[in-house]
Amino acid sequence: MRICVPLVLFLAAGCGGGGGGGGDGGGSGIDPRLSRIDIYEAQRLRVLGEPGAGVMGMPVTPEVQIPVSGSATYDGSVSILVETMPETAVIVGDARVAMDFGLSQVGGVMDNFLGTDPDDRLRNFDGRLTIDSGEIGDPAPNVWSLDYAGTLSAPGQTYVMAGTVEGEFLGEPVAAIAGVELEAQIVANGVLRDGVVTIIGEGDFTPDN
Repeated sequence: MRICVPLVLFLAAGCGGGGGGGGDGGGSGIDPRLSRIDIYEAQRLRVLGEPGAGVMGMPVTPEVQIPVSGSATYDGSVSILVETMPETAVIVGDARVAMDFGLSQVGGVMDNFLGTDPDDRLRNFDGRLTIDSGEIGDPAPNVWSLDYAGTLSAPGQTYVMAGTVEGEFLGEPVAAIAGVELEAQIVANGVLRDGVVTIIGEGDFTPDN
């Protein structure tokens, strides 16, 4: 199967580049945090492409090329869409996912979050999401899953979440990962909301010595 990861990295669309969160806009009228969003988007294009624009991404790694030992660490981004009413909240952050192919184990952390507030301004979010377990190779050698949990907060906003992201290895060999949870359950300011969690990352495979 080919995972279709929805694009939710559109924080800059309504921000006006003005910042207004966390005091790190630099006073120049251009929020330096927007450059992180550009980096996330550039990686998304490298990994997933944009078929409608003629940009090809990485193919799914063939099953026969999935290592049976060794490890890889994937650095990239996580994006979280929360269906708060009447608006949709979007939060993005850094993701680091460690894969042990021999033990079929997955771990890591997602942190350094920023997102929009009710006034459509960028805010830094405290907290992290910890990847506390995961699996490689079920139901096929080139798929993976990971369980995550944690709390993210900014003034007037608190998101408590736990769930499972499922994805595939991309590139040859296992150069990238992409995964999504389309029906995430997120407690937003005490109210259960639907959400989407997306992870994209690139890494290098390290064989066992």
